[in-house]
Amino acid sequence: MKKFFLMLLALMLAATTLTAFAEEDSAIPSPEAEEIVLLEGFVMEVLDESILLQTRDGLYVEALLTPDTVLEGKEPAIGDYVSVAYNGMMTRSIPAQITAIHIGNHMLMGLVSELTEDSFLLTFGEEVYQVNADAALLEGIQDGMFVTVYHKGMMTMSLPAQVIALHIRGQEIVGTVTEMVEGGFTLTVEGEELPYHVAIKEGALEFVQAEPGMEVIVIIDGMMTASLESILVNAVEILPLPAVQEVFDMTGVVTEIGEGFIMIEDAEGQMIQVNLSEETISEGKDVEVGDFIHVTYNGQMTFSIPAQIAAQKIGCYAHTGVIGEITEGQFALVTEMELILVNAGIEQMAGLQPGMTVTVYSNGAMTMSLPAQIGAEFITVTETIID
Repeated sequence: MKKFFLMLLALMLAATTLTAFAEEDSAIPSPEAEEIVLLEGFVMEVLDESILLQTRDGLYVEALLTPDTVLEGKEPAIGDYVSVAYNGMMTRSIPAQITAIHIGNHMLMGLVSELTEDSFLLTFGEEVYQVNADAALLEGIQDGMFVTVYHKGMMTMSLPAQVIALHIRGQEIVGTVTEMVEGGFTLTVEGEELPYHVAIKEGALEFVQAEPGMEVIVIIDGMMTASLESILVNAVEILPLPAVQEVFDMTGVVTEIGEGFIMIEDAEGQMIQVNLSEETISEGKDVEVGDFIHVTYNGQMTFSIPAQIAAQKIGCYAHTGVIGEITEGQFALVTEMELILVNAGIEQMAGLQPGMTVTVYSNGAMTMSLPAQIGAEFITVTETIID
């Protein structure tokens, strides 16, 4: 009997052990599932093959760029607040390193009005947006203030369109550092008699170390105290004054591709020769005759016939697929890879029907929503067979 109970106890322990192992195995994630993680931070430095970021928690992360890294929005610059998608793997080095899959840098600027506890209206020219934000981001923001809003890149189709703010850069002062003083520096602003005494707040983001003679942008907390000698302000961010380099964008339909050049016809019917060099950057698909392309250049154009420009970047952002449901101002495009919602004007959509195969050209911007959305700039029908 004693042996029987010992054998029974052994069997029960073995069964418990096997159950424990089974539960542990079931908790192991499938190696095929790749996690996509988002990281947000301020751009501290832009290098050829990486971007150095500082998160709000003070962590420094180097986002490594590859030929497959997708850049959405404006080109990252020092001080920008960006979101980086990566595969969840981060090194333990200093700084930590990640490999960027996607970098989003979406920015709006304008005047603040109708400020509430969690939103405000942002007006720039005739455009009006509703900016939704946490209370912490709205600290120091006031009606009438000109601000820069970094947002998630997704925008509702409501009136006004709505965005969610990731960072709000408030009132700024641009000037020249004249003297370093305890806790800050003095700043001279062109056209103003009194200099500014800039006190650097605890936890302020210093994207550049101020030195006498340096031109900087000082973001303040909205508080100013004037005296007979100077105006006291508190700096929450200090940025270098970027070198202004005017960049022009031209669009057109490719009519000819030659050795070292591309001929395009712009919207006014003018023929322009786009000269290429080893420094010319190509984005999107390989260019073919009939494609609609974006050309970035320095604004200089010859008076020859045809006129000529030197391309800094060529972008051919095309999506080919079958038209699905059509609604007012929008249609679904079913491609081999994904479903895309295409926003288009009445003239662009004239004659389009479900079942048509079309190629939609855009400016390269695509929302991260599901499904993704693009704005159509040029549409060509490649097949008109309709079921």
